Amino acid sequence: MKLLLVDNLILPEKGSLAAMDVHPHMGLLALAAAAEAADHETVIYDPKWRLRGGHLAYDETLYETVANELLAIKPQCVGFTTLGCSFLFALNVASELKRREPDLPILLGGPHATMLHRPILERFTQFDLVARHECDEVIAPLLDALPSRRLEHIPGLSWRDGQRLRFTDGKPKVEDLDTLPFVDYDHYPVSELGLGLLRIEAGRGCPFMCTFCSTAGFFQRSFRLKSATRLVQELDALHLRYGLRDFKLDHDMFTVNRHKVLEFCEAVRGRGYRWRASARVDCVDEALLEAMANAGCVDLYFGIETGSARMQRLCQKRLDLTLVRPILHAAERLGIATTASFITGYPEEMQTDQDDTLDMIGRLHRPGCLTQLHVLAPEPGTPLFEQHGKALAYDGYGGPYNAELVTPADEALVLGHPDIFSTYHYFPATLPRVQHVFATEAVAMLRRLGPLVLRYLLRADSGRLSVLVNDWRRFFHSTGRLETLPGTEDLTTYIGHRFGPDHHLVSLARYALCLHAGGEERSGPATRPPEPFDPNRSYQLQPQAHVLTDLHDCEQVLSRIREGQSDGAMLDDAQFVERRSYLVMQRGAQSVSWDLERGTAYLVSMFEQPRRGAEVIDWMRESAGGEATIGIEFLATLAREQVLVAAARGETA
Repeated sequence: MKLLLVDNLILPEKGSLAAMDVHPHMGLLALAAAAEAADHETVIYDPKWRLRGGHLAYDETLYETVANELLAIKPQCVGFTTLGCSFLFALNVASELKRREPDLPILLGGPHATMLHRPILERFTQFDLVARHECDEVIAPLLDALPSRRLEHIPGLSWRDGQRLRFTDGKPKVEDLDTLPFVDYDHYPVSELGLGLLRIEAGRGCPFMCTFCSTAGFFQRSFRLKSATRLVQELDALHLRYGLRDFKLDHDMFTVNRHKVLEFCEAVRGRGYRWRASARVDCVDEALLEAMANAGCVDLYFGIETGSARMQRLCQKRLDLTLVRPILHAAERLGIATTASFITGYPEEMQTDQDDTLDMIGRLHRPGCLTQLHVLAPEPGTPLFEQHGKALAYDGYGGPYNAELVTPADEALVLGHPDIFSTYHYFPATLPRVQHVFATEAVAMLRRLGPLVLRYLLRADSGRLSVLVNDWRRFFHSTGRLETLPGTEDLTTYIGHRFGPDHHLVSLARYALCLHAGGEERSGPATRPPEPFDPNRSYQLQPQAHVLTDLHDCEQVLSRIREGQSDGAMLDDAQFVERRSYLVMQRGAQSVSWDLERGTAYLVSMFEQPRRGAEVIDWMRESAGGEATIGIEFLATLAREQVLVAAARGETA
């Protein structure tokens, strides 16, 4: 049987299609390997790659176009994996497939379908079957039995049999992950994706009891880790096949079993690989971190979830918060970058709890630590959902990862089935919803200032991020903008309101926000080589390039801040008189800036709108009385540095 597996459609945090995460889906690769081991042809379709490459439009044509592409593959069976944030995509594409090919079996799997298998099948007839929990050992017998629909002997299934639903008992789980076949990454166009690293599935299952997490239930809280030998074999195979040395070990909680982690460190050390993983601060110590660093670990993700001891107990994360800073600082000393992730929006969260979380984020914000704050998303199958799921509310703010509502019917589905599209909704809470949303957006915006500038700004509030965020929120909402989200101009406006419009902090904020406009990605797609400059073509500034005029000497201010980091005092604004212009640009994961003369700044700013190179060269010649070749050389340099990029054909100012 020819099986077509369809990947999720998950949006990037920054909302840019160009930044979509197109890494191969580990679960689908594992299913493909299991199906192929039983001689079933398997194809994986990734809508994210198609969108990022411009093959799909993110508009009302999306679902029909994807269905066309899927049917062109001529599958005998289509399987969708599901998360709450991407179920809208799966639902609509499946509906289009079923409308055009009523007899095509459409299967569903993954955490969302597992938790909601009955209501999904009851309400949405485009789906024929849900395979619950882990399907690696189920997929082959399922495909074998699908033509006859004799499914009673296969555990963990829910399916449509005429007008009734049928179910088999069981929660399939792979006890020994080393027994799984090796996966084939060539199901994805790896060489075309421009990935700086590849992910491997290191294990499954988290034994902890956090009330907001759905993946623990999907994997039945059964912690499993592949053996060190198997993990190294997979890394070696990927290095040999693709030449990469950077990897992410996918596992919710890689460091739970210290002995197994040390075994892996011993096996992988000396191979020259750089790897990343997830951990809890109470499942590592400095000795383990040192062993991991020596074995190539360069990045660890820590889910802290809340800086409030009270909320740690209520959400059952149960971390000892006194461990957080020492562990993250130890990792930094050892050369391991860290991510510290937090959540706000818990139903019971009070002002002091949110303040504790914000203040911890402020204390952790350092060059080696990426801090994140997310609004709590209601997830089916969690204790929080069981307790508060009947009270879901909707305000249109879906967070950064939910699939967009591209048709009026999408919003009708979200509003009509809140239990199924719960991630688009929220739990009513003690604090106002706007306060959770603003805090999340404010932290993301303030993070773009960079550690040095943010920590300097916090000097005005004794280092407390909560004081800064709450004051900014009150100012922002005093303008009557309760329904809008803060942007970069709102932050600089607030700083100008608080410190004065000509204060050096306003210049620093404008400079830093552009310097970090591309976010904090630690690896990303390779950039394309620039095309030769053609004066007859139209060019414009690339989206991550910004011309800033009439600023303080920001590099001088930053130098003074570094010199006085220990004293905690604000600098005297009167000492900064000189004004400058800058060209600031994000290049991959790095930022660069150039100090510009006033005339040069004006010239470069001309390309904020598409302009023909020859037009600007003529202007330069008339203004400076120089030869045209001087202009050509200068613009060619800007194009070579990718400050200027070719505009779409026909675009001019």
